[in-house]
Amino acid sequence: MIIYIDVLIFTNILIDYFILSLTQKFLHIQTKEYKIVLASVTGSLFALFIFSSIYNVIVSYIIKCLCAIVMCSIAFKYTDIKCFLKNIMATYVFSIIFGGVMVIFYQVFKPQKMAIIKDTVYFQVKPLFLILISIAIYLIILIIQRVLSSSVSNTIVSLKMNILGQEYSCVGKIDTGSSVVEPFSGAPVIITESSILDNSIKSKCTRIIPYKALGCDGILYALKADKISIDNKPIHKNVYIGIYNSEIDSTIKAIINSQIIR
Repeated sequence: MIIYIDVLIFTNILIDYFILSLTQKFLHIQTKEYKIVLASVTGSLFALFIFSSIYNVIVSYIIKCLCAIVMCSIAFKYTDIKCFLKNIMATYVFSIIFGGVMVIFYQVFKPQKMAIIKDTVYFQVKPLFLILISIAIYLIILIIQRVLSSSVSNTIVSLKMNILGQEYSCVGKIDTGSSVVEPFSGAPVIITESSILDNSIKSKCTRIIPYKALGCDGILYALKADKISIDNKPIHKNVYIGIYNSEIDSTIKAIINSQIIR
């Protein structure tokens, strides 16, 4: 089979884009679309490795790891080493899933215009067909993600928040039905009863967030938390605290968007 460099790069741009998008959705990472596109274009250049005369299992793993590191560095903002490694691991796992699906597809149907060369997928087909295959795999993995996410049950937890240098703690509930997010950044929101916060906090809020929860809808005044921990486990995500002026429950004082712990 004749390998065309432009088709090879285009193929891998699409593949890398869907893999990074899945990583973003699965880990609920906040990033810009152009960063994912730029990372996909950069990652596709690693596919040129198939023209190298040097190939063995060790070199293949090194190349894959370098590719994942470079793409994650471009696509996702660095917060700390733990989150960075988690991003790389998720990207790598989705790459393995994608590659496994492609190998099965290749073995079962043996398409004449498809090849797997040095662990790199190559399609000598029309771009539309490639896009349809990528979308199909994307949807399959999203379904898997949805099934896994449904295992997160509504749970009562200990919530600690650092807001403007002040520490607050209360009993919170992780609610799989809560989808309240800050509209500009997409960051998840914890709906917090105003009774556990200082009266001066509301005057320092920087966001107004519409919500539908707790059996009603309205707006919340909100601000970004400096630090969050759930059951003494630090949360390394941007989280907004939405102030709810009525009572949530006699014991539960915060409703936690389940995206925060996924």
